[in-house]
Amino acid sequence: MTEPRDLTLCRAAALLRRGTLSAEALVQSCLERIAAREPQVRAWAVLQSDAALARAQQLDRKARRGGWAGPLHGIPLGVKDIIDVGGLETRAGTPAYPPRLAARDAPAVERLRRAGAIVLGKTETTAFAYADPAPTRNPWRLERTPGGSSAGSAAAVADRMCLAALGTQTAGSVLRPAAYNGIVGFKPSHGAIPLEGVIPLSWQLDHLGLLTRDVADANLLWQLLRDGAGSGAPRPLARKRPRRLWRVRGLFEEQAGPEALAALEAACRKLARLGTKIVELELPPAFAGVLEAHQTIMTAEAAAYHLAAWPERVPRYPPRIAEAIAEGRAVTAGAYIAALRQRARLIAELEPLLRQVDAVIGPTVNGPAPTPETTGVRNFQAPWSFCGIPALTLPCGLSRDGLPLGLQLATLRGGEDALLRVAGACEAALGFAARPE
Repeated sequence: MTEPRDLTLCRAAALLRRGTLSAEALVQSCLERIAAREPQVRAWAVLQSDAALARAQQLDRKARRGGWAGPLHGIPLGVKDIIDVGGLETRAGTPAYPPRLAARDAPAVERLRRAGAIVLGKTETTAFAYADPAPTRNPWRLERTPGGSSAGSAAAVADRMCLAALGTQTAGSVLRPAAYNGIVGFKPSHGAIPLEGVIPLSWQLDHLGLLTRDVADANLLWQLLRDGAGSGAPRPLARKRPRRLWRVRGLFEEQAGPEALAALEAACRKLARLGTKIVELELPPAFAGVLEAHQTIMTAEAAAYHLAAWPERVPRYPPRIAEAIAEGRAVTAGAYIAALRQRARLIAELEPLLRQVDAVIGPTVNGPAPTPETTGVRNFQAPWSFCGIPALTLPCGLSRDGLPLGLQLATLRGGEDALLRVAGACEAALGFAARPE
């Protein structure tokens, strides 16, 4: 028998609307999973179980009276712990940051609550959303990393502790953990979802993103977050088979391991059999040095924020974020401006290439999740964060030892709806159905 927590968000929303599932039963099912698995997975920084159940009961009473809170009525979600949730502490993944009780929801959280969502709690993050590993473990294999920095959000969704979660991405912090945990990760264009109420790592590069079980769920949440709608009727996902996909080579395949490349090859063959043309275009000149330019901007802005906000606490920071701040302090104005100019050139050079295809396609990660002393390799996701364009990862297969691998798609800035339609068609073609036990 399927537990309510095993439902996708869209399926659960439909059952809630029909009255064949109650919000209380759905939240209780998630809390039971958390009780059973949280001591091992450690996905949550703080839970508000009683408040979530009380809200679910309130929504059930509203539904029995013929009322409805919105498209997410009764849906339990997680929120990464650098994003403010009113009444809960924001801890940013480290005791070096003074826990701060948020007076109000970040706009992204407020929009989801307005649509009827229930916040179960705050999910674990790496310290300040950088590279010091979070306590979370990968639900597929506890001795492997869930990735970072949206570690808890990805693990909680994959392990059926909640139906979806909010994360953030500055380099690869939504797509990489999604790939390692066998779920969908979606990062829209830079600035497409407001970042107020979110602790910054890099103002130029930070994105708010979504971790879901499938593309249709990402599509629903995207519409609500983009439009700020609370009670309208979002459009269901309309899948569209891609006509042309650009298989990006360069570092995306030079640094990929054999299992990631084999999964990519298999996915391209499946799509080609369905009529998609896999093309190869040359990466533009400004792509050279993209990772170095990304690092320059990210560390310089991290240093600017932390040294202004918490100068007396920086010496107590975990080692990797402390090293990034030290690196950022050494960035000259000339180097920072050169990185910004390279970013502008790359965006301009990519645009005409992206207009020739439905999306780029490549591996999300270089292989299955590594051991937990690292959060994995961000090189495959960082270029699209650097350019601020929408990107999405789909689970596309399993490694020899049964760990998920991801397929990455990206497209033109502002092309989120088209990307989701293409991703939905790719998802259907790939037919990935595995899950952690």
